[in-house]
Amino acid sequence: MTKTIFITGATAGIGAATARRFISHGWQVVGTGRRRDRLDELAGEFGDFFHPMMLDMRCSDDFKPAMAALPERYRGIDLLLNNAGLAPPMSNLQDAEQAPLDVAIDTNVTGLVALTRLMLPGLIERKGAVINLSSVAATYPYRGGCVYAGTKAFVRQFSLGLRCDLHGTGVRVTSIEPGATRRPATRSTPAWIQ
Repeated sequence: MTKTIFITGATAGIGAATARRFISHGWQVVGTGRRRDRLDELAGEFGDFFHPMMLDMRCSDDFKPAMAALPERYRGIDLLLNNAGLAPPMSNLQDAEQAPLDVAIDTNVTGLVALTRLMLPGLIERKGAVINLSSVAATYPYRGGCVYAGTKAFVRQFSLGLRCDLHGTGVRVTSIEPGATRRPATRSTPAWIQ
């Protein structure tokens, strides 16, 4: 039986690379993103193994209708990869604008929690798994990155707590903390990797 992975932020970087890897191993992918053109490109590349879904992690009211609209063959999600995330422009908090901070918090934290909660009944039923993309920034702070690092520290701690909540259900929970990668969310090089 073909397994299905649900990848948020599948249009670039780690999300797109993960989609390619899983498809090459016979999985089918539900890939989400905000950019229709990139989703369409991936659908053209992968054919029936990829289902594109326009989804903005800041709009949690859209999650349930989007899941209900999935074609039948993609409804049995075996693995949720919470990959979507972004960093606000690097700035000391006292100099930062509030709006970009809210976008990062809503995307990296609020949306991740809401989507995970929505998908847990199906993952429990299938004894699936959740992988959350945190960051090395969750552990190693850097100047101008307190909000991004704070959101990623939340993701790490959320993953540990979720693992406790799901103990005995058969659902595995993992948090991955990569370093800097070349992707749209990386706007500049943090001091800790210069």
